[in-house]
Amino acid sequence: MKKQYNPKDLDIRSNYHLMISGIVPRPIAFVSSISNNNEVNLAPYSFFNGFGANPPIVGFSPALSGRTGKPKDTLLNIQETKEFTISIANSSMVGQVSLSSCEYERSIDEFEKTGLTKQESTIVKPPFVGESSFVMECKLYDIIYLGNKPASGNLILGEIVMFHISENILDTKGAVDPNLLDAISRMGGSWYSKSKDGLFEFKKPRHNGLGFDAIPTTILNSNIITANELSQLSSVDKKPEIVDKVYKKHKNDALKDLELLCKKFINEDLFDCAWTIVSILEER
Repeated sequence: MKKQYNPKDLDIRSNYHLMISGIVPRPIAFVSSISNNNEVNLAPYSFFNGFGANPPIVGFSPALSGRTGKPKDTLLNIQETKEFTISIANSSMVGQVSLSSCEYERSIDEFEKTGLTKQESTIVKPPFVGESSFVMECKLYDIIYLGNKPASGNLILGEIVMFHISENILDTKGAVDPNLLDAISRMGGSWYSKSKDGLFEFKKPRHNGLGFDAIPTTILNSNIITANELSQLSSVDKKPEIVDKVYKKHKNDALKDLELLCKKFINEDLFDCAWTIVSILEER
């Protein structure tokens, strides 16, 4: 027996959660756009897919805010400049994808907040994510407005004018190897799926994170702490107070030991302790 729900009897939030829980897995479009004032935006969208090959069309939907009804910066930018790029997200950048979904002001560049590489496009003006192995430069084909209420969708259709595909994800026949692409997709709640490993969970920040630009270079250049761990470290809204006990115990530790300890604290969600280690490293 199946339980029935009439969308007209549900509130916006309930309809949304049913949709994202059942329409899965959803590929992630990591969309870069730019305003008339050269303000660059980077944001992930999982209401995304391909819609034809002649011409090659992709589409995604940046819905109006469910709380305020305001349009996303991505929509505003594409309305102005009529260009965008889509970078396919992989498992090594899931933390940065999550961080970029924070509601930063339009003037904030999410490339800087996430520490991702801003790669120059060939044809369109918006840059793309250098760490992505599969990128599409797009020119606006059409926007289908699906309503003017909170959470209403805006289906943006773009014609692909250039592909960028890393050679190291191609098989011997020149086709994209899905295992090497290592794409991630969205499931319901905080859950994602890897194309080769199945489900995993990564929780979105509850507020606008500090971003990679708040992390000292010593940590950013670490060969021990991963980009996903840096994303978790930078997801706090402000630097926590120094934990005196941790500071006194480890202030004279070796650099590598401090990096390993910072990594350990991040993975244990002890961000006040992790930032205390960061403070020690800043003093070096």
